[in-house]
Amino acid sequence: MANFIENITYLGIPAIKAGNEHLEMIVVPEWGSNVISLVDKATKIQLLREPETAESFHDTPTLYGIPILFPPNRISDGTFSFRGRTYHFDINEKEKHNHLHGFLYHEKWDVVTMRQTDEDVIVETEIDLSELPHVYKQFPHHAVVRMTYTLKGNTLFKYATVMNKGKEAFPWGIGYHTTFVFPAESSLFSLTADQQWELDERLLPTGKLMDVKNKEALHEGMDVRHKQLDDVFLSAYQKKGGENQAVIYHQHAHISISYKADEQFKHWVVYNADGKQGYLCPEPYTWVTNAVNLDLPSSLTGLQVLEPGEKTTAKSSITIELNHQ
Repeated sequence: MANFIENITYLGIPAIKAGNEHLEMIVVPEWGSNVISLVDKATKIQLLREPETAESFHDTPTLYGIPILFPPNRISDGTFSFRGRTYHFDINEKEKHNHLHGFLYHEKWDVVTMRQTDEDVIVETEIDLSELPHVYKQFPHHAVVRMTYTLKGNTLFKYATVMNKGKEAFPWGIGYHTTFVFPAESSLFSLTADQQWELDERLLPTGKLMDVKNKEALHEGMDVRHKQLDDVFLSAYQKKGGENQAVIYHQHAHISISYKADEQFKHWVVYNADGKQGYLCPEPYTWVTNAVNLDLPSSLTGLQVLEPGEKTTAKSSITIELNHQ
């Protein structure tokens, strides 16, 4: 059987390695349940940016693998109000005085399930925010997040289930700072977006949407050499139906990586630092940056609420295809 799953050590840390005839992944529960490695077995290409040492991971944990952002991106001054309660999140982006990327990307998650069948390989992890005192102080809710990673054929399916096991409603948003290896001189990028959010000097949305420049190129496959990206896009899925996806084309290897998300992911951030670091981050988000402080309809911002006892699952997937130009 080509499917397998095993416990391993990754850079000195306990990890789970799983695979099938197409793909091989490594999940590190102690590092925020990060899918730190994803390899296409046909071409032996490492698809995600991996750290060389544990220290380099801890220096910038959101720039390796698939970090889980709960909530994603920035909250201005780390402060917002919801149903009469004011929340104060840590200011961890001090130069812009924002809270950035939530609580979970560097926490230890529990392994719930490791199993394989003839059809797929499944790894499930879970974290209870109420059991983390420094998190519960900022977000005083019994919120539980479960990640289900399934390898089936040439696709990695990622299901994020958010559960409210407490007695009060809470607002929530989730996203992934997915950091793909991206040799810009031989790669193209496309995204299903027609509009993007205007951002201020703190990289917070002003509330204004703008048409995407060169959107035809963005739809068909754009050369992003010499482009510095830290942009927030509104998915065209909302008004057009069809796919909600980002695609990376590795022309030198003749493969494409299709990153699809369901209707809950209304927004994409695209980030590449200064454009010279050899990586590109297409980041699907259920809510837009600073959604909790925007005076706009939740149907647009993606702000969602879980009432006591409710749960919801947000689905996304990464598919690798050969000879797709």
